[in-house]
Amino acid sequence: MINTLMIKQWVTMNGISAALSRIQGETKGRLFTLMGVMILSFDSLLVRLIDSDEWTLIFWRGLLPATMFFLAQWKIDPQIIKEHFFHPKTSTLLTAALLSASTICFVFSLDHTEVTSTLVIANTAPLITAVMGFFFLGEKLNRSTVIAIIISVGGIWLVFGYQPKLEEREGDLLALVTAISMSVYLIMLRKTQARYATAFLIYSGIFTAIIALIAGAKPFSLPLIKDLYIVLLCGVVLPCSFLLINVGPRYLPAAEASLILLLEVLFGPLLVWLILGEMPTPAVALGAGIIVVTLAGHTIWSQRKQTSPVQ
Repeated sequence: MINTLMIKQWVTMNGISAALSRIQGETKGRLFTLMGVMILSFDSLLVRLIDSDEWTLIFWRGLLPATMFFLAQWKIDPQIIKEHFFHPKTSTLLTAALLSASTICFVFSLDHTEVTSTLVIANTAPLITAVMGFFFLGEKLNRSTVIAIIISVGGIWLVFGYQPKLEEREGDLLALVTAISMSVYLIMLRKTQARYATAFLIYSGIFTAIIALIAGAKPFSLPLIKDLYIVLLCGVVLPCSFLLINVGPRYLPAAEASLILLLEVLFGPLLVWLILGEMPTPAVALGAGIIVVTLAGHTIWSQRKQTSPVQ
């Protein structure tokens, strides 16, 4: 019975591996990025469930993923660690610092405003990435992208313009810093073809943990249930999602890879609503809907243009 089960599992895994090996180019990039986003959608829910001091959560959010990334990279290709972690370039350290700022601002934003607000503003990264890709990578900024940017700015205005509390506005601004920092990170991934993306993530985690300790984190002060949530979030969800998402820029333009991340805006708040009953205000929901529909439409339109036959 056990041997039969093992054979079935082996056949299944080989079938999956064979199927993945047949996926090429941009399709592979989209698939892996989508898988990463689905896992990442549990991020906001787990942050809410942990409900701890921000700096304590930020410490573990830096240290545990950095450890997992280091071990995974050492197992897969230790040469990357030897060349780019032990001898980092200035650009690596600067990009890691920006990603660290993104992590810190994201956690504080979730604690100061609605989950939907944080995610919809943070996921305007595709717009910022498209503009940065135009200036720094020479990627085309076509008319449909410009229109998507203009419409989405209106959605962002709704999120900002109808927040009644100062604390929520601060949370929205922190989410905007997250978006800018993430855009720079995605641009660097595209520029380097994600060859040493793990070095960015490891250094970012180290920087984040050090900053959190200096700011007053208390890593061992949480009850057991919250420790379990932290292990799940920081040891499983974040490392697995980012390792999958990092595959995308190898095959996709920076703007398209970040557009797929937009799905987190849908799934993240949905999970928080289903589990915790937290619903966004009508204005935030409307602004989020405008941005999601606009960018989804932009992605579909761009894809149709790429796949349409030449007349």
